[in-house]
Parts: sequence; C-alpha cells; structure tokens
Amino acid sequence: MSLKILVVDDASFTRDLIRRTLRKQFPAVEIEEAVNGRKAQQMLTKTQFDIVLCDWEMPEMTGVELLKWCREQPKYKKEDVPFVMITSRGDKSHVVEAVQSGVTDYLGKPFSSEQLANKVISAAKKHGLDKKLTSQKSRESASPGGVSTASLDVLMGAGKSAPVKATKFTNPDAPVVSVKDVKIPTIVRFEGKQFRCMVIQFSKTEATMFIKSDDVVPQVLGQAVLDLEHKGVTNRLNYYVQSVATTEKKHDSTFLTVILSLIDQDSEKEAFISQLFESL
Repeated sequence: MSLKILVVDDASFTRDLIRRTLRKQFPAVEIEEAVNGRKAQQMLTKTQFDIVLCDWEMPEMTGVELLKWCREQPKYKKEDVPFVMITSRGDKSHVVEAVQSGVTDYLGKPFSSEQLANKVISAAKKHGLDKKLTSQKSRESASPGGVSTASLDVLMGAGKSAPVKATKFTNPDAPVVSVKDVKIPTIVRFEGKQFRCMVIQFSKTEATMFIKSDDVVPQVLGQAVLDLEHKGVTNRLNYYVQSVATTEKKHDSTFLTVILSLIDQDSEKEAFISQLFESL
C-alpha cells in the first residue's frame, strides 16, 4: 500500500511545484491537494493520510488552525502522523506556536527541492514510514539519503549575487541538455503587469532574462507569463520565478537577472518549446 501525502496551499503554482518535486523524488507516493485548511479538513476526514505538508497563511482556515484540529483527532495524533508546516513565517513566536500546536517539523520559505525532500524523509523516519516512502527508485540517480543528486531547485531563494552561468539539465529522455545563449526581446508578465525583457539563456525547462530594476522587482515563487514566438505563432507560457539577482554587485543595479522555471505540462506547449529550442 502506497504512502499518501496531502499538500495544503492556497497558491496553485506552489502546490504544483511541491507535487512535482515529491513525484520526482518519491515516485511511489500518492499525492493529493487541498486549496485551503477547510478543504483539507474534509479530505482528512474522508481519507487517511500518512503525511501532511501545509502552508501557514490560507483563507477560511489557516495552517496552524488545521494543525490544531488534526492533533485533536484520534487518527492524526502527533505520534502517528507527521505534519510539516511550510511557510515564510520564520519568526520565533510563530515557530513556538507551531511547536506548541503539535507540528512535526518546520520548513521556511524559500527552500530548495533537496530541503523539502529531506524534511519529508526526516518526518517519515520519525514515524517508521521511510521504507514506504522510498519503496521505488527515483527516475533520476539518488544519493544515499534518498535525495536526487540532479534534482531541480524548484523553490530557490532570491538575492544571489554571483553571475548567472549556463547550466546542465537532466531528464529521463535526454540525460544532458545544454542551455542556449540567446537574445530574444519579448514581453513578460508579473502579477498581471506587463514588462519588456530580454531572454538571454533558454532551455526546455528554464528561461533567464534581463529586466530593468526600476520597472519591477519580481517576487521569488511568484507566477510569470512569458511570450515566446516561433514560426509566426506566439505562445504564452507559464513559469514561476526561481531566483532574482542584480547584474552588478551593487544594490542599485540598473538591471536584474531573473530565472524562470516552467510550470506548464501541456503537451502542445511542450512541443512548441521543443521546436523553439531546436531552432535557436
């Protein structure tokens, strides 16, 4: 019987990122999602979950309210089911509140896929679920701790000062895919606002661009929609902001370097990106 994980977050792109990371690292698990604490409460009542990964700030019922409710239920006691709080609320008072409410572990945003996987592994080990969690090998080579050595850092933090370098990507079909250096002027949208940008590096899963810092400062984990054109057809592709950095080692740099990671898993868009990539 496979291990069941419930991911609770009101942001759809965050749920998608967490789900994709967990499926990459732990192919054997079953993952279900809830858009808020109230929906999660209904799902937890109907189905027995083995691990809960939950955001703190959500409408209708917050993460800590859901946590307190869980610990009051006979089948979701702290000693039985791991509950990992995932949130940007890292101040001492919130950590203490989560601990007092019966949280198993606490993961602050932003975080990498390795950090997320390690928290899940740690929580599983505490409850004797580690063998169930890693019952099937990952599609990529994994380290002894169960974390893929080539995993995509889907939730990287902002503020990197080092220059952006070309990166190698790994996937099941093509072990090595190079990032291509390009110069593509186009349009990007952050939080519904449209801005001009220059894509300078491109792969089938990521896009690196320059934008003027006085136009906008994108938020890490925020959604981005990038317009890309191929053979007269313009496609709007959905990404999330993986990282933001200044292009110069000073706080008032004129341009920002923004790395976007692809969210879309639509076959038509994947085909479009593949054709575009091969044409560059």
